[in-house]
Amino acid sequence: MKFVCTILFLGLSIMASAQRVDFNGGWSHVSGNGGLDGFNVGGSYYVSPKVSLGFNYDGVYDTSNLGAFSITNAGEIISKSHLQDFLTGPRIYLPGLFKGKGKIKGHVLVPFVETQFGETSLYSKLITQQLGTTKTSDTEFSWLLGGGADVNFSSHWAARINGDLLRTHLADSGQSRFRLIIGPVFKF
Repeated sequence: MKFVCTILFLGLSIMASAQRVDFNGGWSHVSGNGGLDGFNVGGSYYVSPKVSLGFNYDGVYDTSNLGAFSITNAGEIISKSHLQDFLTGPRIYLPGLFKGKGKIKGHVLVPFVETQFGETSLYSKLITQQLGTTKTSDTEFSWLLGGGADVNFSSHWAARINGDLLRTHLADSGQSRFRLIIGPVFKF
């Protein structure tokens, strides 16, 4: 938690003095265990026109009914999961990648690549009629590598799609997950 607070404090103080920043949010999906869906919020400080330092928070959830056990003595079993990511790192924009062909009905398409580092927390709860509730949690280092594109509608508004490989290290083993984010971006 100290790492998260430090990153958040540094990120907000950098953004407060920034010449150009953006804020983004939207729907987030992280694969693994049937997939978890939720939201993403973040912001970026531009250190140059093509490079920004970004911060992202994902809060994704899943509730599953393990129906195969409802007809046994164990009864109904419900699994609830909440995965949180706090990640920061550089994003490099590649505006000339399509050499004039990066337009979608008059809107400019700007692809990017990114890498971010931080921590991931997983909270799980298993609810059974016979045994009651069992809770577990773990917080570990994580990183991602990926990219996406912004579709600029105006000088202040864009739509962003990200596709990343999220590598988590929960429960003393590594997991590779796909993370997809779709949402708006406000730039100023």
